Amino acid sequence: MPLTAPINCPCGSGNATADCCGPLIFEGQSAPTAERLMRSRYTAHVVQAIDYLWQTWSVSSRNRTSKEAIDDWARSCHWLGLDILACEGGGADDDTGTVTFSARYQLGQQTHHHLEKSLFRRESGHWRYIDHCG
Repeated sequence: MPLTAPINCPCGSGNATADCCGPLIFEGQSAPTAERLMRSRYTAHVVQAIDYLWQTWSVSSRNRTSKEAIDDWARSCHWLGLDILACEGGGADDDTGTVTFSARYQLGQQTHHHLEKSLFRRESGHWRYIDHCG
């Protein structure tokens, strides 16, 4: 795990990064649920693990952005916290699921709240982010 990874996982689980999102981001472990993938993607924004964000984005949806745009977004924001508001499906035995979350971040001098309902789908046995929905 990189020295830049925070000790407490930024995803808000209350666990250490090494026991939470770290193995998914830095060791190639697969997220068992859509919520775990969502949490790890938030943490990846915090630690600027752009390759992980790109790899966990469904190939079918990548035409909506670029790796460079993800990098610019992650680096321009100071991430302040994640709250998971709701999960529908997305369990170990599901093929699709949604996660509604609120992410707080600072951009320049302003604090923002990003509210999103994200769609996830299992592809070749791995959870992937598809897009926001609704």
